[in-house]
Amino acid sequence: MSFTPKYTSFAFAYDEMMQNVDYVRWADYIDRLFALYNYRPKRLLNIACGTGSIDILLANKGYDMSGIDLAFEMLLWAKKKANARNINLNLWQQDMRQLTVAKPFDAALCLYDSINYIVTEEDLKLVFDNVYDALVPEGMVIFDVTTEYNIVKHFHRQTFAENYDRFSYIWKNIYINRDKLCKTVLTFFLKDDDHYQKYDELHIQKIYSVDQVKNLLNDAGFKMLSAFETFSFDKWRKTSERINFTAVKKHEKTL
Repeated sequence: MSFTPKYTSFAFAYDEMMQNVDYVRWADYIDRLFALYNYRPKRLLNIACGTGSIDILLANKGYDMSGIDLAFEMLLWAKKKANARNINLNLWQQDMRQLTVAKPFDAALCLYDSINYIVTEEDLKLVFDNVYDALVPEGMVIFDVTTEYNIVKHFHRQTFAENYDRFSYIWKNIYINRDKLCKTVLTFFLKDDDHYQKYDELHIQKIYSVDQVKNLLNDAGFKMLSAFETFSFDKWRKTSERINFTAVKKHEKTL
């Protein structure tokens, strides 16, 4: 089976498929996390920004939003949505493992388990190094990860399928415990006049423990401030389905 790049055929269908995601709640949570640590950033970088739903909401809250994504097609939709609302988003295509910025940001975000798409510790350390370099001194990074509990409970050996007016999809999942990898094959049938085009995408996500994340953050020069049950200020639990991390850039990296 040959696969198209991730989030390419998926791009135009993404928002319709993700209607259940409460982006308003997520944007409010980001706002509350900054307030919790008495931090008032202005310029935010959203890493793996997708179709820009969070960016638009945060821009409406007064933040100066920039975003990167590996999938150019997702960025096209983000720009289209922002333009329709007269919102200025600074967007560019970039792999987070190769992140570079012209001017440091006050804070960085990486949401909706985008970090889990980084499937080796070496690459995750590289991402954290890049984010460190992209932030002002004492800048903050907020990101989340999906958990093994969530994957095993809701996705392992599960198949989902749904029909929409413009497309249909089949979503098959398998979790490989030995490697801590969840492999997902998304098959799309996109309507084109009187017929359908078939596309397959392979998505692989790595499960990381809190200790792994904390150690990699520390090695990159960050101090982890919290690991919360997402949308709360409660400490994560073994039954957490998503864990939200907040970290601050230290003055010096650990050698």
